[in-house]
Amino acid sequence: MRALLDIFLPRHCPVSGRPLLTDEPGPVAPEVLRALEVCGSDYCARCGAPQGAGVGRVGSCDSCRDATDGFGADGITAVGRYTEPMRGLCKAMKFGNARDIALPLAAFLAQMLLDRGVAAGVDVVVPLPLHVLRHFERGCNQAELIARPLARALNKPLLSRALRRARGTDRQARLSPLQRRRNVENAFVARPRLAPRLAGRHVLLVDDVLTTGATFAAAATALRQAGAASVHGAVAARAALDDDR
Repeated sequence: MRALLDIFLPRHCPVSGRPLLTDEPGPVAPEVLRALEVCGSDYCARCGAPQGAGVGRVGSCDSCRDATDGFGADGITAVGRYTEPMRGLCKAMKFGNARDIALPLAAFLAQMLLDRGVAAGVDVVVPLPLHVLRHFERGCNQAELIARPLARALNKPLLSRALRRARGTDRQARLSPLQRRRNVENAFVARPRLAPRLAGRHVLLVDDVLTTGATFAAAATALRQAGAASVHGAVAARAALDDDR
C-alpha cells in the first residue's frame, strides 16, 4: 500500500524537497536529521544552548547572561540551536502543516531528558498554548504537536489545556526584548478546573523555539501561580534574538 501511494501520491521531504523513498517511512529525509547539530553533554542548564566540545554542563552562558530569572524555569533542555536544518524543520511544522516533524523532535527531547535525569523528576507535561485565533489560523499548536509524543515517550500525563492565553499578543519576532516581555505579561492563566492537577507538581513546559524566553517565562509564572512546585522547559531549538523566525 505504501509503495502504491508513493507512486500516485509521492511524499516529499518538507525541508529538502526531495521525494521520500518507500523505505524511508519518516516524515523527513534521513540526511536532514543526520545534519542536525544535536546538543550532547556540552550544554547550558539554564537556557539549553549547546556549548563547545569539552565544556560540559554549565550553569549559565553568553546566551542567557541577562536572563537573571532563568526564564522562570529551573532549567531548559533544547535539542539544538535554531540554525539549518533545525530552522527548516520548525518552520515546516509551524507554517507548512508538516505535523509529523514533531515526532523526531520529541524523540530527541525524550532521550535528552532521560539522559540528563530530568525525566525522573517530572510529573506532568504541559504545552505552551496558542491564542484561539492563532490556533485557528495555523490549524494546530506546534508546542502540543511536540508535547503529545513526548509525554507518551516519558510515560507522563499530558495536560494539553492546563494553560490558556488570556489575551491575544503581537508576534514576538517583530519585537525587541523589552517589548517582548511587555507583550506577554499576564498573557497566560491556568484553567481553574485543571489547576488542582498542577498544584505541587513538577511540570515540563514544552515549546518549539526559545529566544529571549519572555513567552516561556510568562507561561511558567502562570504555572507557579497555580501551585506548580517546579517548571522545567523542553524546546526543540534555542534561538538568538537575530534569528529569522
